[in-house]
Amino acid sequence: MPWIKEEKLYPILVLLLIFIMAVRMPMDSDMWWHLRAGQETIRSGHVYRVDTFSSTRAGEDWINHSWLSQVIMALILRIASFPGLSIWVAICAVLSMGMVYIQMKGPALLRCAVLILAAVVASVVWSPRPQIMSLVLLALLSWLVHQYRNTKRWPYLAVSSSLFVLWANFHGGYVLGLIYLGAVIGGDLLERMLFREDPDGLEWKELGFIGAALILGFILVLINPFGIELWKIPFNTVGVETLQNLINEWASPDFHQAFQQPFLWMMLGLLGLLGLTGKAMRGYRLVPVVIFAWAALVARRNFGPFAIISAPALAEQLSYVWLDWKERARHRVPEFDRMVRSAEKNKVDFNVFARNILNASLIFLLLFAGIVKSIKVNDPGLVESTENDLFPVGAVKWITEQDVPVALFNDYNWGGYLIYHLQEEPVFVDGRTDLFGDEILDDYLAVIRVDEGWEMILKDYDLDTLLLRSDSNLSKAADLQGWKIVYSDDLAVILTKEH
Repeated sequence: MPWIKEEKLYPILVLLLIFIMAVRMPMDSDMWWHLRAGQETIRSGHVYRVDTFSSTRAGEDWINHSWLSQVIMALILRIASFPGLSIWVAICAVLSMGMVYIQMKGPALLRCAVLILAAVVASVVWSPRPQIMSLVLLALLSWLVHQYRNTKRWPYLAVSSSLFVLWANFHGGYVLGLIYLGAVIGGDLLERMLFREDPDGLEWKELGFIGAALILGFILVLINPFGIELWKIPFNTVGVETLQNLINEWASPDFHQAFQQPFLWMMLGLLGLLGLTGKAMRGYRLVPVVIFAWAALVARRNFGPFAIISAPALAEQLSYVWLDWKERARHRVPEFDRMVRSAEKNKVDFNVFARNILNASLIFLLLFAGIVKSIKVNDPGLVESTENDLFPVGAVKWITEQDVPVALFNDYNWGGYLIYHLQEEPVFVDGRTDLFGDEILDDYLAVIRVDEGWEMILKDYDLDTLLLRSDSNLSKAADLQGWKIVYSDDLAVILTKEH
């Protein structure tokens, strides 16, 4: 018999393809301040929790909900440099998609097709940030709940609750897990309200165990360096109204952009299949899908969670359509029935040795491709070139050479980079939106948009240096209103106030 049967070979090949898709050059704008925070935690031996990176919130307490992920990132960087971060992201992507696959029903090829679509949807948010850990933990949680529903064994729920201890220290996305458990319970309650019988459904006692897991998980979130303060994170972040105007990933999807359309295909495909099958989706699947679809339509950063939760439901509905069509075709088209029987016979008779060689060759080919891509995307020359294209490398070098403290107003997307590379100079703003809130972010937007009174805002913050994009409206306006250009290149410009 073959070493690796087709039903196991297909997911192995697809997961290797996902690794190849996910291994990328680590150049996310927020990655830098996460790395710096992790380094500060390691250096001091205490969780970094009082802001020293910015001039606008210096000395204030910061709920650093991702501290453990930051430490892991900093250690990976120390041990394996940027290739290590790149591979870490790819491994997390493979783990999350692998746990999604084992929840699916239907033929292996069909499940693999759905998994590829889900991976393309989720790939929008695969980046070297703590958020990638939330995707892994959400996939693991959904698998544990899936196992509990199939086996009715409570230890799966015990592990589910314990996940929140890790989750609360890895990333503030722990709220996704709480929402998921609540949605599963809501789906089962909906079934009962509609008087729908489900022979494989949960008894009231079993549903109560999921409720207990939800409550216990909510409590276990408190096991973190910030205690009850961590409960504020989802509200602090979502409550920042400026987010959608400032950060693309918090904005609603723009389906005119091709890379965002797979989410639409997945959502509409699931809706269409529900109509084709005539089989209602069970409540425990329906309610989570609806909630996470809504979240993804509000902010595209939720594409990943939507893909993880929706893929098993999509595969289930697609398998109903496929099996029904196959059965009808075999009865109505004799040639098709003979073709299926012949294919099944040839599958058995096919030379086992040749199949093993072919299967092993495919696996090693994709492994080799993954290694080659890992090396290529982290080529030092390419990394340096990309860094120069995306970040103000020359401007940072110029400021460092001056060896004179500056009171800096910076482009938001460069804040994290400056925190990491210009450690002696505090930034005006960076990606820690929960720390800055609407007050600081609104001031930032008023200045960057050159709203009336923008200079007065800079004066109130006592800022005398602007580090901006060369093509920004602010850099042009400042140049005309008494600010002197002291450095410029194709990407960045530095202006100082003439006195």
